Amino acid sequence: MTAAEYNLCVEKFADAIYRFILKNLKNEEKAKDIIQETFEKLWIKVSSVSFEKSKSYLFTTAYHTMIDLLRKEKNITKFMDQHFS
Repeated sequence: MTAAEYNLCVEKFADAIYRFILKNLKNEEKAKDIIQETFEKLWIKVSSVSFEKSKSYLFTTAYHTMIDLLRKEKNITKFMDQHFS
């Protein structure tokens, strides 16, 4: 994928991915963070992800990033409950 194709991905898919994540998290700041992290991950793998597969890659990566965040928050909550109650 070229830099121009990467920029086109940002233009085409950022809003849809943001709405997808926001619908699930109901937190604008966390959704924005996930979008940024998702596009960062795409940029890191820009040479191995084809433009044709970029939409699928972005939605899958955003979903997994969201799940990782939720798991991390759940573990932090468990830790706080166990050690500070």
